[in-house]
Amino acid sequence: MNAPPVLLGPISLDPKSEAPLYRQLYDQLRHAILDGRLPTGVRLPSSRTLAKELSVGRNTIVAAFEQLLVEGYLEARTGAGTQVAALLPESLLEVGGGAAKPADNPSPEDLLAGLSDRGRRMMGVQRVPTGYEKGQARAFQHGLPAIEQFPFGVWSRLLARRGRAVQGRHYDYHVAAGYEPLRDALATYLGAARGVVCKPEQIIITTGAQAALDLAARLLVDPGDPVWIEDPGYLGARGAFFGASADLVPVPIDREGLQIDVGLKRAPAPKLIYVTPSHQFPTGATMSIKRRLALLETAKQTGAWILEDDYDSEYRYVGRPLPALQGLDHAGRTIYMGTLAKVLFPAVRIGYLVVPEALIEPFTIAIRLTGQIAPAFLQAALADFITEGHFGTHIRKMRTLYAARRQLLIDALEKYGQGRLTMPETEAGMQLAAHLPDGIDDIELAKAAARHKVHTTPLSTYYLGGPSTKDRNALYLGYAAVADTEIPRAAQRLVAALDELS
Repeated sequence: MNAPPVLLGPISLDPKSEAPLYRQLYDQLRHAILDGRLPTGVRLPSSRTLAKELSVGRNTIVAAFEQLLVEGYLEARTGAGTQVAALLPESLLEVGGGAAKPADNPSPEDLLAGLSDRGRRMMGVQRVPTGYEKGQARAFQHGLPAIEQFPFGVWSRLLARRGRAVQGRHYDYHVAAGYEPLRDALATYLGAARGVVCKPEQIIITTGAQAALDLAARLLVDPGDPVWIEDPGYLGARGAFFGASADLVPVPIDREGLQIDVGLKRAPAPKLIYVTPSHQFPTGATMSIKRRLALLETAKQTGAWILEDDYDSEYRYVGRPLPALQGLDHAGRTIYMGTLAKVLFPAVRIGYLVVPEALIEPFTIAIRLTGQIAPAFLQAALADFITEGHFGTHIRKMRTLYAARRQLLIDALEKYGQGRLTMPETEAGMQLAAHLPDGIDDIELAKAAARHKVHTTPLSTYYLGGPSTKDRNALYLGYAAVADTEIPRAAQRLVAALDELS
């Protein structure tokens, strides 16, 4: 089937010009082809359509097209219309888009110098590549669910049903805070599964976890405000707070979670405290109940907000998870944050915040002004997915699968690594940290692993400050998206990379 013709926008013909109209059209189309705005193979509108759009006679369009055809810019195919030539004449490559830029044009470096200070700080936050090759996850990219296990047949049916049920509220400027049935469903789920205490109106639906972080940073942090951030910690949170021009205060992690006493010494009056207490990213530590209560008391005494990121609490394989901080907070200082990208699939781009009642109005206004609103029909389909039981069924299935894959990875690393790689005792999540032998640098090992077609993330890159220590030399390994048969083979290749550096 032929591609539809392209919409030609920035073409303006001046009847008062000395140049004939056909020549003006010829020049504009020629330049658009040469500078790449009209790429090879793109189909142009018919002469009749274009004449109507430009309010000129059809002969004007035909004359311009014929000149471009003769010179090799365009080609006409029976049944396919007129399109940009696949191969342009060699002489054309020396002009237009391929020509050298004038010496006085600014360089990319000059243009980047115009970034704001927070823009430059955000650029310094390194994000991990996707680890996808030809649609398949490469071992051991972290943060990816087993996408192939998602019930896309059910999901497609729900989307199609919502698409057929045309309702005005799905297509107008709907409630910015989110689709009410989805907020109802999430409130029920979070109360039962995570001990979150909230009304549906306290839930703000966002376009993913990063949008939730950005929204919270905009509303709660002023430039220069001290923000406690876990060290090591999530780079996405670091980027959001850099974007708010916050003063980031790295607070170390131990087996019980955030070391509050260290945070108080470094910044005794934080404006906001960012934590991942259920499964600390990336160490895997679970914040103890004693430390949780101490953190809530610290927030109450200092007037700080707590932003609780509960990114993968669904996946705990031994025992019951501790209740969310939000459910223990009687002072209303905690904002709870979650995402459906880890439970469903990343492209769903749905996250949420549970805010104290006093913050409902400012967050609702802010999300409308920032435009971080998820499509209503997508929210409607997701509400159906939860209320019809598909959500719970999928989580239970994935919990079993990920537990098995986690054990496969641990067994394989122990078998091939012969004790050289050690894993902390964590019983949750979709990834784990493998600590390295003395004298092995995690960044160098990650590079060597890449040569063996194994994707890993050096744990040291998640630290914000302080001297390098042995505890930082580890590789972060995701197993959720890796096929059972691939895990042992990839572990063997990882150990081969370790052998190169030993």
